[in-house]
Amino acid sequence: MINHRGLRQLKKSESHHQGRINTMSEERSLFCQVNKAKDSNNMTDLEKKHTPVISVPAEIRAGETVEVTVEVGKLLAHPNEPGHFIEWIDLYANWVFLARIDLSAVTTQPTLKIPVTIPHGIENLTLRAFERCNLHGVWEGTVEVKVA
Repeated sequence: MINHRGLRQLKKSESHHQGRINTMSEERSLFCQVNKAKDSNNMTDLEKKHTPVISVPAEIRAGETVEVTVEVGKLLAHPNEPGHFIEWIDLYANWVFLARIDLSAVTTQPTLKIPVTIPHGIENLTLRAFERCNLHGVWEGTVEVKVA
């Protein structure tokens, strides 16, 4: 549909996104939930670009300090431009907040590195990372860590 200025208008049910048309309901659903890869062995490009990847030893001794790295775009590069970028990354131990990094477009890379000490008394640990893309909402990545 062409508007009075001669510009193409999208129908109510469409939005223009990176050279293709998606239904608005598909785009809206990304912002109505925490998104996760449906199958970690067969991820879509969207999932590869947005799923936070957590790097940490598979086993940690209680009281030991280890470096935890969270990277967005490790599996497939995520855009980092003014109109499309990662806004923040959060890290949790189970559901306990550990850290947040706020990012700006272009000049920062979507990576969080932090030393973490797991207290005594915890046997199994799920590290959870959440990130927010300004166009595709919040995404979660997890990794199970054995605490000895």
